[in-house]
Amino acid sequence: MKTRYLQPSTLPVPAAPYVPGIRKGMFLFTSGQISVDGNGNVVGEGDIKAQTLQVLQNMKTILEEGGAKITDVVKTTVFIADINDFAAMNQVYTEFFGDCKPTRSTVQATLARPTLLVEIEAIAIVAE
Repeated sequence: MKTRYLQPSTLPVPAAPYVPGIRKGMFLFTSGQISVDGNGNVVGEGDIKAQTLQVLQNMKTILEEGGAKITDVVKTTVFIADINDFAAMNQVYTEFFGDCKPTRSTVQATLARPTLLVEIEAIAIVAE
């Protein structure tokens, strides 16, 4: 089974030893996406809604690079710095996914940078 490493040109190349996404057969996995633009700058500092939207847009970019759509996502994991931001994050998440409702886990966690409020990873299944 062929492994395809996904590094969209519009997303920064990670400094650590990982790639934003991998497609292997019909499975596509994204690394946890954070609220950064193509230059690695944090978008929406202090604004959970703006950060959630940027994270989801980054995730969508990786999915598209691997031939997937939002509707192909079957599982997400949301890491949120402050669980009190859950309702606002969930509002953006719900609007983004629309009628598509993947399974999800949500965990309060300390993220890699203090300016980051949310990180989301996804698993998608794509027809070969």
